[in-house]
Amino acid sequence: MPICNPDEQIFVELVQPIIESNCIACHNANSDRNAVLSTYQGVMGALDNYALKSRVVDLEMPPYGSPVMSDSDIAIIKKWADCE
Repeated sequence: MPICNPDEQIFVELVQPIIESNCIACHNANSDRNAVLSTYQGVMGALDNYALKSRVVDLEMPPYGSPVMSDSDIAIIKKWADCE
């Protein structure tokens, strides 16, 4: 569980566009995936329950065969999740 609360405004400005570009195609309300990443609350749930940050940082997500997320996008998600 995070020891901080990642900022919702930073999410909207920086993180949400990355999630929409790289994750929403699979992690949406119409999918059978556990993590639905279409809202701030959904992403927060994925941070808490599905190790979203480590799966992105460790290059587990997006999965093999999907376009690779840029180093800068990964860094933005990591810094946001760490409340930096």
